[in-house]
Amino acid sequence: MGLFYMLNLNNYHTIVFDLDGTLVDSVPDLTLGLNHALVTLNFPEVSQEDVRGWVGNGSLKLIERALAHFNEHNSGQISTVHNQFLISYKLFLCEQSTLYPGVMALLKGLHEQEKTLVLLTNKPIQFVPQLLGHLKIDDVFSLVLGGDSLSEKKPHPLPLLHVLETFNNTPEQCLMVGDSRSDIVCAQQAGVDSVALLQGYNQGVDLAALQPTHVFDDINSLHKSLSYNI
Repeated sequence: MGLFYMLNLNNYHTIVFDLDGTLVDSVPDLTLGLNHALVTLNFPEVSQEDVRGWVGNGSLKLIERALAHFNEHNSGQISTVHNQFLISYKLFLCEQSTLYPGVMALLKGLHEQEKTLVLLTNKPIQFVPQLLGHLKIDDVFSLVLGGDSLSEKKPHPLPLLHVLETFNNTPEQCLMVGDSRSDIVCAQQAGVDSVALLQGYNQGVDLAALQPTHVFDDINSLHKSLSYNI
């Protein structure tokens, strides 16, 4: 969907990537972890398609959406299930999660071009290093931030403002790549250009309607559009 001439990477020093739904299809393992937690606490299991529609705003929001599926809104119960999920997900973190096509080549190419690569996810940071290592992409990122690394997470602009400060960038030197409203709004509020990937975990939101700077079908389409430079 995007055109190569629309995205001149020479303008950008730092490329910031979301994780789940952008670089990695993690829904199979999130479903395993969530179902383990639910069954442990006497709730029914849910499907991968259910989970695919709930991912994108951090683990607590995932649990809130899962329990709302069962018409359960009690904050104490949500906290209990969330705590169990943090235990359960560790058991399945690297079972079935896979990189999307084109991710490895894109990251390696950008790294070789000496672009500064940052990972900015709402996933709790305790899960991120092991997953990146398992997927063999842990050596390309200069900075990795989870949803609990700072006092605010996406869509709040603080994480991207922290990136700008860390690398002494202006907003014009930074590009945010993601698959959800949280990514696009975070970028817009920080004054940073954005790439919206339509095939991800967007909770049914029309990302193009949010007016991101660039729109691509998926990460592989983005990679192919840059193949002349990478």
